[in-house]
Amino acid sequence: MMTNKTQTCSICNQDFTGFGNNPSPFSGERCCDSCNEKFVIPLRIYEITKNKTSAVLFKTDGTVQSIKPKDKYFTLDELQALVGGLIELYPRRINGHLLVCNEEGLILNLKKNQIFFAYSEIQLVGNVLVCPEEIFEKPEEEDDE
Repeated sequence: MMTNKTQTCSICNQDFTGFGNNPSPFSGERCCDSCNEKFVIPLRIYEITKNKTSAVLFKTDGTVQSIKPKDKYFTLDELQALVGGLIELYPRRINGHLLVCNEEGLILNLKKNQIFFAYSEIQLVGNVLVCPEEIFEKPEEEDDE
């Protein structure tokens, strides 16, 4: 019976026993119950709703959280606080969403973001914000209103 078989979680790389869970949208074969609850289910809900009013922050401490701007759009100060420094837009998008990271992450020797890598297979350091373009910045035409 598979329930007593030891497996390795494809997200946190810790051993667990039991059936495990489908880790999609993360890559791999199975994940532990803890990663399923903390990462998989919230990201599935986020992806299903095609949420354009909040972003997802992948922190290097292993947490994933939904973040909304204080107003309708993120300010530069908010984005810098979320990634811990100067912001950089990664050249690739995920599901049409922008990837915001710390521009000086490598220089500052920030920790690799393992949870974001498990989700995207993109190796970045520091906190990473997956942000819908609609809330990234205020469009110029709205400045005149």
